[in-house]
Amino acid sequence: MKYIMMVFFVIIFSGCVTTKIPAKSEYRINTNIKMTKSEATGCKEKSLKVAQAFSSGTLMSNSMMYAKGDLKQYAYAESLWAQSPNSVITSKFLKLIRETNLFKSVQVSKSRSRNDFILEINIEDFMQYFNASATHSHANVSVNLTLIDIKSNRVFASHSFEAKVDAKSLNAQGGVEALNTALNKILNDTNTWISGACK
Repeated sequence: MKYIMMVFFVIIFSGCVTTKIPAKSEYRINTNIKMTKSEATGCKEKSLKVAQAFSSGTLMSNSMMYAKGDLKQYAYAESLWAQSPNSVITSKFLKLIRETNLFKSVQVSKSRSRNDFILEINIEDFMQYFNASATHSHANVSVNLTLIDIKSNRVFASHSFEAKVDAKSLNAQGGVEALNTALNKILNDTNTWISGACK
């Protein structure tokens, strides 16, 4: 009877013990570019709509992915994006182009207004990469931008941008910092490119 009571109490109290699950870290895409005002006036009377970016499904979720070696891809178990990369990157390009003051107006993709141009954004790569032995890591960001004349449905200007930045630490935080730096470089290059397209 004594042993039965001991087993009973062990079962009762073991049910009260909770396993503490570590909190997941949420990371933001955060860029800070130095705007250079352009003297270009070719688009001053034109309106622009920035379309929602095209991307793979992984960039439309909050899961933070990384690649190892040539073939394998994984998700970080305890790290997430605060917002999906697709939506944040779209908003970064929208903010950038608005601040250039190159266009009469710049609208979001859901706007019902009529516009002269539409900017298509194709995110081809936005990921942290490790070598097979996980001794080195880098971020790679690749984006293609296409400015389309809506009336003629022709490409007005198009350009591909790519940036590769080594990660300072072999973890999610190191990857996020490197991705932010790479995206920042592409946004700076976009500022120069779109100013030239509007001359």
